[in-house]
Amino acid sequence: MIQQIAFILVTITAFALAWRAFSRVRRNILLGQDERVSGDTGQRWRNVLLVSFGQQKMFTRWIPAVFHLFIYVAFLLTQVELIEIFIDGISGRHRFFADKLGGFYTFVISFIEILSILAFVATIIFLARRNVLKTPRFWKPEMKGWPQLDGNLILIFEIILLIGIFSMNGADVLLQDIDPQHYPETGQLAVSTWLGPALFGGLSEGALHVVERFGWWIHLFMVFVFLNYLPYSKHLHIFLA
Repeated sequence: MIQQIAFILVTITAFALAWRAFSRVRRNILLGQDERVSGDTGQRWRNVLLVSFGQQKMFTRWIPAVFHLFIYVAFLLTQVELIEIFIDGISGRHRFFADKLGGFYTFVISFIEILSILAFVATIIFLARRNVLKTPRFWKPEMKGWPQLDGNLILIFEIILLIGIFSMNGADVLLQDIDPQHYPETGQLAVSTWLGPALFGGLSEGALHVVERFGWWIHLFMVFVFLNYLPYSKHLHIFLA
């Protein structure tokens, strides 16, 4: 019950703060004047789909574009797992959908894990390009200060989010054998089935509980961090998409 109350309080606080931030963005948008737009409506919708949702601009450079795609898709699809976290947080249940969806649940979580690994690799590469290899376009005068910090913060937030996901899933896989009454069977997850024992195999049951809850809360907390940070970031398009 304590965890449910904490979850509700944290969630209400996070959404209240986000509401204020996004309301400010909305007010700024509404400062613009109405304009009658004519022309090819179909082309405008194609532009929305290709540029806003498809991130077409990135594909002028194929290698960074593919890595951006990994992060972009992983960020969107990991929010599917967030639906279950919200249900669990309010109800006090654990992995609400696991026994209801069976093999499909295993497939969805495994798919998210594979995308998360690809996103992790891409994030490390992007951090290296910015801070170790110092790719020239990231060190132009207009990129100094906030733009440079903004890019690094987003990547660091992504890594922390992924640490939360794999801490949660990895410890959970081990706890399913120890305490099946409270930890429903998820099936053979693509990554956590081997990563969990490799990282946490020597831990006691109590320590595994701590790691699993740590991962669960970190996942939730980082989603709320993104929610409240993005209105101040050039990466606001992630949330809008």
